[in-house]
Amino acid sequence: MDGTVAVSGSGVDSTRMGRIAMSEERLTEIQTNWTTIASAHGAGPRSQEAMGELVGRYHDAVTRYIHLKVRDRHLGDEVLQEFWTKLLTGKLAGADKTKGRFRDYLRTVLHRLIIDHFRTRKLQPLPPGDLLDDASTTDEDFDRVWREAVLKRVWSRLETYQATTPKNRYATVLQLRRDHPKAPIEEIAAMLGEQTGAPVTPEAFRKNLQRARAKFIELLVLELKETIHPTDDADVEAEIHDLGLGHLYKRYANPSDR
Repeated sequence: MDGTVAVSGSGVDSTRMGRIAMSEERLTEIQTNWTTIASAHGAGPRSQEAMGELVGRYHDAVTRYIHLKVRDRHLGDEVLQEFWTKLLTGKLAGADKTKGRFRDYLRTVLHRLIIDHFRTRKLQPLPPGDLLDDASTTDEDFDRVWREAVLKRVWSRLETYQATTPKNRYATVLQLRRDHPKAPIEEIAAMLGEQTGAPVTPEAFRKNLQRARAKFIELLVLELKETIHPTDDADVEAEIHDLGLGHLYKRYANPSDR
């Protein structure tokens, strides 16, 4: 996770992943990104809402990835404009969830856009091996950008959960541990007490931290289930490992705080 999130230890076991993910909403009710693309090109307010969700969810990730690959801001902006034009005019509406992971589909679209852009304008080719026609090849740049986007959205979900749940401090507790990974639990509990205006014992902080970590993993699973098909437990766990988050997930087997 490259320091993006510092979470460790909870009572969550990998065999419980499916039950965790279903604690808030049934799988059949989850709106996947495949469905959102199709909805975005319909008619009426729901279409506008879906389009806004797509743009909001992927704007930063798509922008970062294209500029990483093109390395020329002007050319990168041209490719970006072409991508959003295709999205807004319905040329991506044929996305098929049976093809597998949504991130693979999106990466393929971006690869082809960049390659076509260079070929059409007869520009100097990209460095060999940096951008291939075969989009099945592992792309560390895209995986990193996607991983960071996923974690950002999970943090946003956690913050929303805290804001809409009375007396909940999950996001605050995790943020404190993230900012002070080596601090004693007593010291961080005192920090939380200063923020909330009420004393917090180390044991109370520890319990909240474990529950916050469990909620983080639950929300991570929900986020990933929106981007892959099928969404069996094995598929979700494979996606966690493919994104380089396996070590984060495994650390939840130990409930002790560190």
